[in-house]
Amino acid sequence: MATTATNISEARKNLKKLTDDVVDYDDHVIITKPKNRNVVIMSEKEYQSWKETMYLLGTEANRKNLDESLEQLNRGNLKTISKEEWDKLSNEN
Repeated sequence: MATTATNISEARKNLKKLTDDVVDYDDHVIITKPKNRNVVIMSEKEYQSWKETMYLLGTEANRKNLDESLEQLNRGNLKTISKEEWDKLSNEN
């Protein structure tokens, strides 16, 4: 993954290559504009990932639950369940 910067004029000239590189190589492109009104181009896949991460970390309760789950994982406090058990638990909520 690489981050490159280009100005708006060059971005216009090379938009196809820039967007192909973003998708093909997980690159980011910073397009510099006057008055520091810069823009970042990233793939939709990465954008969706960032949105999900922001949602999951968006509340103190979610962050606390995720931290607790990671602590359980690190302690080896795991339980494996079957798909049927998961479906049953999911339907109870």
